[in-house]
Amino acid sequence: MKHSIKKGAMFGLDARIALAIFGVLSVISGAALYSAIQQSKATKLIADMNELGKAWEQYYLDTGSDLPQNDSSDNTSLFFYTLKLPQLVSNTDSASNWKGPYISYKADGTYRLDYPEYAYAYIYTLNDKSNWGNTTAFSNNGQCKSGDTCYKWVALSGLDEATVKAVDKQVDGEVDATTGNLRWYNHGSTPYWHYMLLKYSPTKNPND
Repeated sequence: MKHSIKKGAMFGLDARIALAIFGVLSVISGAALYSAIQQSKATKLIADMNELGKAWEQYYLDTGSDLPQNDSSDNTSLFFYTLKLPQLVSNTDSASNWKGPYISYKADGTYRLDYPEYAYAYIYTLNDKSNWGNTTAFSNNGQCKSGDTCYKWVALSGLDEATVKAVDKQVDGEVDATTGNLRWYNHGSTPYWHYMLLKYSPTKNPND
């Protein structure tokens, strides 16, 4: 009888150990799956941003000119540094040798495109100084003032923080919102209102 009780106790212990191991493995596999999903999502976002950059590039090659600024009159406004992306979809500004559409996204207003996965897509002419990103807006500090080295930055909005950090890690090898080729900015209090900006190409300074 004692032998049977001992055997039952050992079986119960074995079962508890097996359950504990299974629980640990479940946590590990769950974390690995989450990480793989985030990496896959980040890879797709980087590819989409590069495609938008290529669309801008092809427009430039076809027409011989940059996309028009959303507002070319006031260099203190972010709209001075914001390109009219709907011009990639339809030739509303009557550019010579336009051979688009250059991308399949839909236009939204005068300066942005609907991005199917999140909110909107943009292209800005900004500097790459380390005084913008995270909680500091690029709308002021990022403006490419006279004498600055300028770049075209492809941007997406409406992203959550975990996603932008995963993209930053893939692009720059570290997570830092204010340095490198991938910047991000928390635009509001909701978790899905981060801007993410990829430095795509050097460009002419609109103020020089």
